[in-house]
Amino acid sequence: MDYLGFKSTNDPLFKAETTMLRLKNAVPGDREVDFYDAVDAYSQNAEEASSMAFVSSWGEANPGGGKDRVRLFLERSKKNVVASRDALRTVMDILDLKP
Repeated sequence: MDYLGFKSTNDPLFKAETTMLRLKNAVPGDREVDFYDAVDAYSQNAEEASSMAFVSSWGEANPGGGKDRVRLFLERSKKNVVASRDALRTVMDILDLKP
């Protein structure tokens, strides 16, 4: 998934969840739940975005498929990408990191 940076070990978001969890000691005590919720949201949405993008590539080839199915899966993927971005922003805010 090139868009989110999962393709190679040189990509910025390769194994991002692991990196975020390594920073758990920098999380303020009153934000721990928010931090873990954001990491989980990032992971789930990134995985779903990848899956929907892959499924969209087969949308026209499947029985009952067509361009409308491709668009449907790409829209779902886009929503997950936005949710992943928002979760990353939350993690950065909690850790007081600047982009």
